Amino acid sequence: MIPGNKVVAIFGFCDIRQFTRLTSVLQERIIIFVNEVADIVHSTVDKYNGAANKNIGNAFLLVWKFEEHETTYEKKNKNLVPLKGSKRVQQLSDMAVISFLKIIAKLRKSSSIDRFMKKKEVVRRLKDQTINMGFGMHTGWAIEGAIGSDFKIDASYLSPNVNLTSRIQAATSQYGLPFLISSDLFRLLSKRT
Repeated sequence: MIPGNKVVAIFGFCDIRQFTRLTSVLQERIIIFVNEVADIVHSTVDKYNGAANKNIGNAFLLVWKFEEHETTYEKKNKNLVPLKGSKRVQQLSDMAVISFLKIIAKLRKSSSIDRFMKKKEVVRRLKDQTINMGFGMHTGWAIEGAIGSDFKIDASYLSPNVNLTSRIQAATSQYGLPFLISSDLFRLLSKRT
């Protein structure tokens, strides 16, 4: 039992939509399906300097951590925030967003995912035969640490910012969009001139 560390990061949640129906149709094969999705999500995020943190059934939490020197204390919010204008902060922010866009493209082009979505029973139960996921991103502070007991321990991130990221992802369904980012993250992205 040790305290956690305060970190500043970009948090991303993604969620497989219509998962209950997919599970009821695919039954035991749902594990293979989720692992096919996880392989694309995890490998792409890793390629773009992020890390997979949690798999929660049909949802994934991904993290891009800023170095301590890439953060600053903001008096207005009384918290650590990414250093705006920093080239490295812009690059990591750009890479995080690009990774989610690449995941969307890779999922749509994946022949193994397509085989699952074209199965007769999936076609019968779902309107769309392409995988649908929601992606949400936000940036802010969190407490990074080990959560658990003598029986099981997981690395975890706890903060209102992680919760907000989950809510942003959930809002993609309400707006009928695959991807939403917060204004806090948008302000960190490099600008086109």
